[in-house]
Amino acid sequence: MRKRTLEVIGVIMGTIAALGTVVGVIVAMQSDPSVIAREVAIAFLEAQQQQGKDNKTQSLLSDTLAEKDQRIRELTQAVETLRSTDAASEAQRKQAEAALQRGEIAEADAIFAAMEQTGSDQAARAAKARGAIADQNQPREALEHYQRAVAFAPNDAKAWNQVGILNHRLGEMAAAEVAFQRVRELGEAVGDQETVAMALGNLGLIARTRGELLKAEKFQRRSLALNEELGRKRGMAAVLGNLGVIAQTRGELSKAEGFYRRALALNKELDRKESMATDLGNLGAIAQIRGELSKAEGFYRRALALAEELGSKEGMAITLGNLGNIAKNRDNLDKAEEFYRRALALNEALGNKEGMAINLGNLGLLAETRGQLTKAKEYGRQALALYTDVGMKPEIEKVTGWLRELGVEP
Repeated sequence: MRKRTLEVIGVIMGTIAALGTVVGVIVAMQSDPSVIAREVAIAFLEAQQQQGKDNKTQSLLSDTLAEKDQRIRELTQAVETLRSTDAASEAQRKQAEAALQRGEIAEADAIFAAMEQTGSDQAARAAKARGAIADQNQPREALEHYQRAVAFAPNDAKAWNQVGILNHRLGEMAAAEVAFQRVRELGEAVGDQETVAMALGNLGLIARTRGELLKAEKFQRRSLALNEELGRKRGMAAVLGNLGVIAQTRGELSKAEGFYRRALALNKELDRKESMATDLGNLGAIAQIRGELSKAEGFYRRALALAEELGSKEGMAITLGNLGNIAKNRDNLDKAEEFYRRALALNEALGNKEGMAINLGNLGLLAETRGQLTKAKEYGRQALALYTDVGMKPEIEKVTGWLRELGVEP
């Protein structure tokens, strides 16, 4: 443990694509209500991202687990639900929609809450809409909304997938696994191979988090086969990235690099900047492990620029942590601490237990290097508690061993 830096490796979480939805229709006729609804959704997302740039510790944006296109689809459906309800007057609906374009959710949420109270057949749509607009800044509240949505509509695979994504983001792995298993069952029941492929990929991420690498690889390879059969380049890129993480965890660096470069090529072709940032960060980790610090820093800086451009707090936290590792390896301890604390602040705002644990562990290693053993032990205890909550067995063992070396019996 003493010689090991707890590096964060970016992981792409697949999401359920809205069936029959065409992305990029903003150039269609302005009289099309669905197109206008999508424009409102995009304006809302951009306003929230700008708020994230202006307030770096309070806005919760996670483009790694819930991809931008999926966010837009969910938000578009929320706008359409707002427009079609009779739970508010036309003036109230228009006022709420205008507020959404400024990134403000209170008025729309109040209307959706009224819809739920009626007990109508639109209750599930209202709960999902509340989840979609809360997802950006209030993940725990968003999870509660989606949980009500699946209670209203138990066969809604997209709502179940959001339950899984939010639980994963919050470090609740057992609950995330249950949700993704449900998505898989629903996809298999209707022969929806795209949904099955995404569920398998997400189940693979759960297994990897628990250190079950063989199981994780099997899930990812089954997902890759389905995505290749369907010709889904976006899904292929996500799975290739995840297979790279598994190979890297096993120490198979050349194999991991090959997966990351294949993923990066696909994401460049698709112009998916958020995933390109993940791939660049992972290539940086490979370079860092090989001792190529300048090359690693170059990859990380490119990844950070993309994450900042997109307002992706999760991506920023990952990359800042890795830049801290570079600084520490160069014995620039003050700079390393600055990076780690910035990453920790973002992960705390996101409620990302895994990220917080990694940052705290790295701060502990830094304190040990400085001879501040009391501080190192405290950071180690905090990291261990978070890893235990998430159920990350390999990290639990490593931190436990390190604490024992420091004279602490966990």
